[in-house]
Order: sequence, then C-alpha cells, then structure tokens
Amino acid sequence: MSVTKIPVAGLALSDSFSGVLETNATFVDQAIFGPSVDGKSWNGKWGVESLYSSLMLVTIEDAGADTQVNIWDLTEQSAGAPSTTPLGTVTLSGDATPTSVAACMGYIIVGSEDGTSIIDPHSGSWAERTAGYPKSLSTSTLPVLADNDVVYVCAGLSDQPPLDPRTGGPMPCFGVSYGTGSRCGSLIKYDGNVWDNNGTGEGCVISGGKILISRSDINAVISSGPIDATIADGWAGTVLIINDFPYTFDAENAMSMQGDFLANASASGLGLAKFNGLSGTGATTPSAATVTIDRTYNTGYMVGDIRGAWLANSATTDRSYKANTLTENGTVTEAAVASGAELMGYSGFSDSNNLTRASDADWDVIGTGSAYMSIWFKSTGESGTSRLFGFANSGNTVRFGILLQADGQLNCLDDGATASVETFLTGVNDDSVWHKADFVRVSSTERYAYLDGVLKNSNTTDSGSVSDSGNLPFGIGIDPSGSGSSAAASTLALARLSATAPSATQIRQMYDAEKGMFVASAECLLQSGSTDAVLDVDVDPLTGKVLVTQTDAITIFDGLVVDSKPTVNSGSSEKGKLWGDLRAEQNSANAYVTAPAVDQRQVNEMVRGLASDLPAGPDLSKAKAWIRFSMASSGTINGSYNVKSITDGGAGLWTINFGVPFKSANYAVVGMAPDDAIMGADAANVLAGSTTVKVRDNASSAYDATGNYVVFFGELENE
Repeated sequence: MSVTKIPVAGLALSDSFSGVLETNATFVDQAIFGPSVDGKSWNGKWGVESLYSSLMLVTIEDAGADTQVNIWDLTEQSAGAPSTTPLGTVTLSGDATPTSVAACMGYIIVGSEDGTSIIDPHSGSWAERTAGYPKSLSTSTLPVLADNDVVYVCAGLSDQPPLDPRTGGPMPCFGVSYGTGSRCGSLIKYDGNVWDNNGTGEGCVISGGKILISRSDINAVISSGPIDATIADGWAGTVLIINDFPYTFDAENAMSMQGDFLANASASGLGLAKFNGLSGTGATTPSAATVTIDRTYNTGYMVGDIRGAWLANSATTDRSYKANTLTENGTVTEAAVASGAELMGYSGFSDSNNLTRASDADWDVIGTGSAYMSIWFKSTGESGTSRLFGFANSGNTVRFGILLQADGQLNCLDDGATASVETFLTGVNDDSVWHKADFVRVSSTERYAYLDGVLKNSNTTDSGSVSDSGNLPFGIGIDPSGSGSSAAASTLALARLSATAPSATQIRQMYDAEKGMFVASAECLLQSGSTDAVLDVDVDPLTGKVLVTQTDAITIFDGLVVDSKPTVNSGSSEKGKLWGDLRAEQNSANAYVTAPAVDQRQVNEMVRGLASDLPAGPDLSKAKAWIRFSMASSGTINGSYNVKSITDGGAGLWTINFGVPFKSANYAVVGMAPDDAIMGADAANVLAGSTTVKVRDNASSAYDATGNYVVFFGELENE
C-alpha cells in the first residue's frame, strides 16, 4: 500500500493499515471504546500495556451455547495489518443468543436472552463482574431486570455522575431494551437501581444526560428526564419522534446518537433527527427537525408538525406521512439539480404545466398560529411576479406563500383576516444560482424571512387569522388557482410546509446540511443496489458523520450528502463503527478494520486530553446536600441528598432541614427555579442545621411551582 506522509508538528506519522481482525461468520455486534472515546483515563493511567489501549474494539460472537467476547487493540499494527491477537477474551457461559454490546469507562455490557453481562479490566484482567456496581443482571439477581430477553444495550454518562473508585473517573449508566414482556426498557442507574418503562422496546442510547428508547408498540423514540432525577419505575417518557410528527423512520434495527443528533437504522431506510435540546413532548411542542432517506428520495429536513414535503425526486408525491399528493397539470420537467447529482429539480412551469392540490385541512385553518415554508430555487429572472409555492383563496384575501418578483426580490406573504403583510428579501435572487428561502410565521404578529440560512427581514404587523376552510388551494410554480403568476424561469426543489416554527439556529443547520445536495455529482440517497433496509448506523463522535451499513453497501454521510462509499469486504455487511478516519466493519465473513495514515495512538491521546480539559460545570458529587422539590402538598421531595425534611413556611418560604448539619452557617447555597420564578436564600435564616429559601414570581409574589433545585457546598460537622 502506497501512502503519502504529510508532516504534522508534534506527530510521528505511521502508515495506514487495514485488514481482517478475525475470520468468523458468527459475529453479532461490535463497539469502538476506550479512554480516547470517554475522554477520561482509567485507573488514573494513560494505559496498561498488554491489558488495554487508548482505542479498542469489542466484538461479540455466538459460540453456540455461549457468547465469546474479544477486545482488540486499534492502535497496534504490523506491516500494514492490524494486530490479530486480542487484548482479552471472555466467554459468557450459557449466553446462547447474544444480541448487542456497548461500553463506557472500560465497562462492557453485553445483552442476550439471559439478561446483561458486565465485563471490565479494572481488577487486573478482562473478566465478568458479578458483584458491586455495575454487574451482570437478570430476573434472578438483585436488582432485577424486568425481563431476560434483552435485545439492545447502551452505555453512557449522566450530567453529574458520581466518581467511580475503580477508575477515578465518572461512573457510567447503562440501558436495555426488551423484546418481550410489558416493559420496553430499563435504565440501570449509577446508584445500582434499575428503573423500568412500559411498552415494547427496539433500541436505546444514552446521550445528553438522558436515556432514549425506541418503542415498537408506538413506533416512537422516547426520552427520559435527566438520568440524575430518575428515581422510579414508569418514568415519564417524552415523545421525541414518532410515525406522525415529528416524523422519521423507526429505529427497529439500530440507533446511534451524539449530542442532540440521532440516526435510526430502519427496514424502510435511514432516519435522522436533529433535536432542539431534547425537550419536545410530541404533539404539544415538537422540537425535532427530521429527515427520511432511501434509494429513491431524500426529504431534506422536515420541521416538527410537517404538513407536506414535496419535490423530493417526485413532482407529485408528498414524502411526509400526510400523503398530500399533488396533481401534475400538463407536464413539469424533471432534471438533476446539477450535473450528475442525485437530487432532482422541477421546472417548465406555465398556466398549463404546474402542480396543484385542492384546499386541505392541513393548511386551510392555521388561524393565528405557527406556519413555516421552505423551498430551494434557481431562477434566470422572472418577467413578472411569480409564485414559487403557497396557498390562497380565489380573491387572494387570505394567502400564505413565497413569491419571486421581476426585480429579483423575494416576497413572503402572510395575508390574514386583519391585514395583508409582505416581508421582502431584497437583493438579486434570480442569478441562476441555487438558493434556499425560509419563511417562518411564529404567530400572526411575528414572522422571519431567511435566505441561504441568514435572516434577511422580519416584522410584527398583525395579519390576523389565516383561515378559510375549504377555500385555500395549494400550488407550486403557479398561482394556487391553477393559472397565472407561473414561475416560468425558475427551477424548484425540496418544498416543505409545516405548522411548527423553527429557530434561527435550526434554519442555519438545515441549510448547511442540505446545500451539498445541489452541486455537481452530489449523491444524497442510499447506495444499496438491492434494498432500502439499513442494518446498522453509527454517528462519529469526532466529526458528526453518519456511517450507514446495508447488506451490499457502506456509506458515510456528511450532512445530507454522501461523503464516501467504502468498499464492502468479502461477505455481506452487518455492522459498522466510525472513529474519525478509523472504521470497523463486521460482515458475514470477518471483522475488518481500516485505520488512517497517522499515529492513531497519539491522536487518541490528544482527543482525550482535550475532552478532559473542557469545563466540567458544577460537580454535584462534591455537594454536601441537595434537594429537588415541588411546592404541591406542603412540599414534595422529588430527590435529595443529606436532607431529612422540608417545611412550608407560607408565602413562598421553604425551610430545608439537613440530615447532617454543617459546621457553621458559612456554606454556599445555589438555587434554581423555573424560568418565570426567582429563588434565593433568606440570609437571616441560613443556619448550620437548615436553610430557608424563598421563591417568588417576577412580581415578587409567592410562587407555587415544580422543578425547584437547591444545592449546598461546604463542610459538614462530622468532617
């Protein structure tokens, strides 16, 4: 293999390497892990030679009656090939049907028909751990699993994990999904408790201090509240994505997440979701921008309560779950948006060639609420005012849409019962270049217009209600009535309508992710030659790229475009993992690794060092007392440490009584209340054995609310 070496200050470069770790047709799952991945060293060391390295791969194999677990060094190579000698091998006796594997802080969790098994090296060799925390669990251990049929496992960190005395680093948490029984999954918390959730599970992941579980019974991904605050079975599951809105493909085969970005592997294709802080509650406040991709189409990002996603490699098909199919009047021209690109654009609009749909309840009763339109366009210059897309009644007294004027300006219309409101995007927008227009109506008195991800104009004029039930036909490239104002000089693609208003940050992120679809030779579809099914998906923690595994194709997406297409090695692909330029592949014949032409060991240590030096935020493991409480029923304690009781003093005053008092009143009190409330300590009543806090609203009146936190730092009397 010929490799060009580029000198980099501080790095000794080595040849890239690739090859087979082990030839075996019985691999089930794999995971990349190690101190580099966690950003923390284990046992206070940079590494233990011959025991573990900074970057490793764990594979699990079905050995018939047992499960075989191998740990491989991904920093070791010889003569251009990876080391084929495992750092450790553990046999899990009796685990006849392994299903999944994950790892964090050196702890490997394996799921099977017999529950979960924990393996780690922290006692001097890779071995199964059956006592303490974490440990192997089943329905016959203490604590108990809800079911032994574990189909998926995950591992990760909460927001404020306690320190692990074995490693000196944060204590991880784990999650499981069940294939049978009444529980969809469980959180195995760092305190040794197992908290269950109802339903039927498919996959799980820990990210952002929460556990997310894919539920097959409702085709949804749900999220827990903060792991630190989860203290009971049946924890409230927030619906993040579902088979209506926010909508994307299910995660029945696999799921992967980094930060607030989720990727799902589905039999239908690839599903992506970008969350707005993991805070959505399904139909109430949808927070996700989502994408569906198969071999035929790529929707681009759909926001929240999607009402239609058109011009995604079809002139008429609505790619959203709403199925609002358009009528093609005459013939609209379809052609690649750029030479060799996979995404199609649509042009040739006229009075006789256009796309329309009759008035529909999905948009003809918006009222004074939110609405959002987005479309990509390229124009050579319209001779008059031309409709890109939108809806309107016959007299144009009620309408919502985006127009391109003869002078090159865009005009976003929000005409309601109170006033006709126009929001202009000045400048030359008919320059034969692809642009993205976004028109966001937060309400009848707040709207924003963006071009190419940048805010260009806004206004607060009250347009009133945009509603005319049964009388608001929809059109693309034409007046909604079906004639006049045709976009004769424009090519259009990816038109989307939603009843959810995205944020400015989401607008920019969506533009950045989609713009690569509009360049020459851009690929944006699944690359299998035979199937839409995605078997595995992995979000790279270093780059955010998405590794997609199909039986006959391996594809790496960057944003919504194909970054690269690694060659499938012998056999059919099954699993794949990504760590920067390092890629692990599992197929029906072997486990395969491809590593970049750098000293991977040194890169790993640099990454880990950077992660370790990031601001850690408040460390609750150092708090001497804390409480989360609501004000209902004279003060309900939702969770606490070193607090024996709370007393309602009336008028927003609450006295918190400690289990072990402080040495003096000179300790720190940190309080947090909901956004519309103010919390502070009553200075005259900060005592060694108790503290009185007062909670007020912005008008300084007593406030009654849930979600109050108080944390205390100092020295206790017994220290």
